[in-house]
Amino acid sequence: MANTASFSEHLIPGLKEIVGTALGGRKSVYSRITRVDTSDRNFEEYLAAAGLPAAAIKPELVPIQSYDPLEGSKKRMTHTVYAIGFEVSEEAWEDDLYAGKGSALREAGTGLADSLAETVEIEAHRLYGADSFLTSAVPSYIRPLPDLATTISLYNTAHGAIAGGEAGTQSNRPATFTDLNVTAYRAALTQFRKWTDDRGKRIPGFTEPALLVCSPDLEWDAREIVQSTNRPDTSNLVENVTRGMTEVVPTPYITDDDAWFVIGRKHFLTFLWRWRPRMDSFDDRRSRAAVFVGYERFDKAAVHWLGTYASQGI
Repeated sequence: MANTASFSEHLIPGLKEIVGTALGGRKSVYSRITRVDTSDRNFEEYLAAAGLPAAAIKPELVPIQSYDPLEGSKKRMTHTVYAIGFEVSEEAWEDDLYAGKGSALREAGTGLADSLAETVEIEAHRLYGADSFLTSAVPSYIRPLPDLATTISLYNTAHGAIAGGEAGTQSNRPATFTDLNVTAYRAALTQFRKWTDDRGKRIPGFTEPALLVCSPDLEWDAREIVQSTNRPDTSNLVENVTRGMTEVVPTPYITDDDAWFVIGRKHFLTFLWRWRPRMDSFDDRRSRAAVFVGYERFDKAAVHWLGTYASQGI
């Protein structure tokens, strides 16, 4: 608890300003790189399913062949509560001489929202973290439909079809991890166009890449690849035919400096709000202390791998 002893410097006249307690201007990233939705239940479930295959030739007098839609595994998202609090004595609050000048006492109360927002970004970006490339003991939140195998993470070369489906194994990463460059970027765009649904049909709705997500370390390379008029990897005046195909989204919450991600206009990287950030405050009348708390409840998961492609770099 903050009191007149632990915050004694706040009670001495003469400070011009206190810095570091309110570094405002937070800009949300998670809402740009995940599919944000709300929930009114303790958990939500997603079912893998597939429709019908492509129509086949029907010879004369031969009965039309019938097919059944397919159902597969379920993926469950269960919400978790995140919270933080701050307490201050009445004496410390009233004796604080630096209200409006960055006082740690005053800013701690209003800074609860910033702390909650930081947790949201950290948790949402786990979908872009090391777990998403694992090949064994994959945590449940990063196992995508349709198979949910413990050896198949979000970015993998062995995504299988739903049981009974005609599609073969599909990939959403390079066979060998590669750094971000023109060739690797084009390979990612090409892979988008090759995916099929579990019945083997092409899926144009998931062949439209939209975002190139990367760490700040890769931002300038990414912008050269996506925004240059001419190809940045050659001295020849060759038109950059992939210019503007995706938007660059640099984010400091990606912890692997070499990792890069191409995300489609449609995808299943899901962030579910059960409680958006809530604030509360109350007095402990016996100790004459004010208590400030903030809390939120949500879950995040890679529901399906379609619409995503990534490389860890070299």
